[in-house]
Amino acid sequence: MFTPKTKVKEKEKIIVAMSGGVDSAVAAGLLMEAGYDVIGVNLRTWEYEAPACDTTKKSCCSPEDIRDARDVGLSLNIPFYVIKMEKVFGERVIDRFINDYKDGRTPNPCVECNTFVKFGALFEQAKVLGIEKIATGHYARVIEVDGRFAIRNAVDMKKNQAYYLYGLSQENIRNTVFPLGEMDKTQVREIAKRMGLPVAEKPESQEICFIPENDYRSFLKKKGMEFTPGFFKLASGQIIGKHQGKEGFTIGQRKGLGIAWKNPLYVLSIEDDGTVVLGEEEETVSESFVLEEITYQALSPMEVGETKEMKVQIRYRSAPVHCLVTSLGNTWKVEFLEDVKSVTPGQSATFYAPNGDYLLAGGIIQKGSITRKVKKSSVLEAESVTI
Repeated sequence: MFTPKTKVKEKEKIIVAMSGGVDSAVAAGLLMEAGYDVIGVNLRTWEYEAPACDTTKKSCCSPEDIRDARDVGLSLNIPFYVIKMEKVFGERVIDRFINDYKDGRTPNPCVECNTFVKFGALFEQAKVLGIEKIATGHYARVIEVDGRFAIRNAVDMKKNQAYYLYGLSQENIRNTVFPLGEMDKTQVREIAKRMGLPVAEKPESQEICFIPENDYRSFLKKKGMEFTPGFFKLASGQIIGKHQGKEGFTIGQRKGLGIAWKNPLYVLSIEDDGTVVLGEEEETVSESFVLEEITYQALSPMEVGETKEMKVQIRYRSAPVHCLVTSLGNTWKVEFLEDVKSVTPGQSATFYAPNGDYLLAGGIIQKGSITRKVKKSSVLEAESVTI
């Protein structure tokens, strides 16, 4: 059960970001039971009448989800409002999503949304209303380490969402409440049933909220992006085929290449001229990369030239691996101490202490900075080939 870390003041107000799903609904209910004066809000992030939005396909943040969130507010008898966030969402999330694919990067829109919309813009709205705290249904926790605040892993590691929250500022972390951080999904659904919430059995969405069925290629085309055709070639330089657009590929991709080969092929790199470089699985192993757009959490900013051993997580579903981090000033050089496959420019990387369960920092994997091992005479040799 949820227990607030600090004593709830009499009639203390808190804003709960309600998506229309069971997690945020239960978060709101638990906060009510803990004594908070709860205000529910739904963030309208998308113009549903826009040509690039297909409302016939189910996705989170859809009109149906807004109705579900409103129904939860009625069920809990709390004030409920819809806040228009289309402008900041468009500028911070949609525009970056499109531009990253144009530039050969693979974006992480959920990180951008959490950093600048669900927390950044929502906290600005809260301040206007004189409200200090917000809460969400994320599976995460907050910890204070040596005077700094950080996101800590959830108890349920299958649902842990710390990876998506590395971009939060110190002030925002300090004033955020995560009621579900100590629970698993089964417990959450049981609580929803106990509370009589109308979304108790609602299935989860597993896709990017503005891209139903994860068909990002169709979305990019509807937004007017022109795809750059080019050649498939092996790392050796041999051309083995053509494709209709480099924007349709991502580093590490194996399926959907349309290339018949004696062994499975993976995307190793995407060149600006439209060339997509392919290789076998052993050729996807990376040695290092440069991290940019760094946000520090439990870790204080490093001095230039300072080196620390950490663990790095390079994608949401991957396990953290040991690495050495050297500060280059506004960027870090990250050197793997274990084999890691398909490091992808544009994706987020989060960092932990070697034995820690809370975030030290996070950032974006820089394009053109990844060194990978090269296959020579069937032997992998550590040469610096940058992608």
